Amino acid sequence: MNWKCELVMDLAPLYYDGVASRVSKRLVKKHLRECPQCRTYYKKYHPVDKVPTEVPNWDVEENYAMLARKVRKRRLVLWGGFLSYLSTTIVALVFWYAREQKKMKKI
Repeated sequence: MNWKCELVMDLAPLYYDGVASRVSKRLVKKHLRECPQCRTYYKKYHPVDKVPTEVPNWDVEENYAMLARKVRKRRLVLWGGFLSYLSTTIVALVFWYAREQKKMKKI
């Protein structure tokens, strides 16, 4: 690959987007006609048929409702875990306190 090919490959995105200068456009166009390797590169990485034909139809309300359900479920799981931990701790403390009281009565 020579320096012209490297230059054209660098300018190809600008040429494709139509923002290259007139001189650059002429240079790229001429080189693409003459060089099959660069022409293949240009066609491979800049296909014309990649333009989207339709805009996806997203239902914002449905997506929001789904997100709200996920957040609500996560919040419930977190609260459930916290309450479970708290109740286990309280039960353990009650049993520990009762055992300590039993020991105190024996003394």
